[in-house]
Amino acid sequence: MRIDILLDTNRFNLSETKPHFINEGCFGEDFAQWLRQRLSLEGVSVEDEWQEDWGWQMGAAVGMTNYLIGVSGMVDDSSKDPNQGEWRIMIEKQRSLLEKVLGKNKMDSHDEMVARVRKLALHEDSFANLRVEAI
Repeated sequence: MRIDILLDTNRFNLSETKPHFINEGCFGEDFAQWLRQRLSLEGVSVEDEWQEDWGWQMGAAVGMTNYLIGVSGMVDDSSKDPNQGEWRIMIEKQRSLLEKVLGKNKMDSHDEMVARVRKLALHEDSFANLRVEAI
């Protein structure tokens, strides 16, 4: 199971393809850097972000619990602002095979990492229309 936090903002790049992007739509580097810095300030252990073909990803840990956090954006074609769009922060708890088999350590919308990321997003004035989805 994965929990996604969705929000709308124009704060991050959705219009300029950088030379090091894997593909033209590989946006999210600046958002991932922002999120990594904010989580670090909150005491979360966070790895440097890396590029995927759909966006950017990083490893993170709260205590002994490890997560993968991804960031991906989609431009809002109805807006005149080329950076206005919907962003998706994907949070997936990394569970051992035994935990999966035994149905332990499951993730839900009350998970500690979800709560931390949601709190950061709620306190950011440039973010709007915040919502949480279980995938």
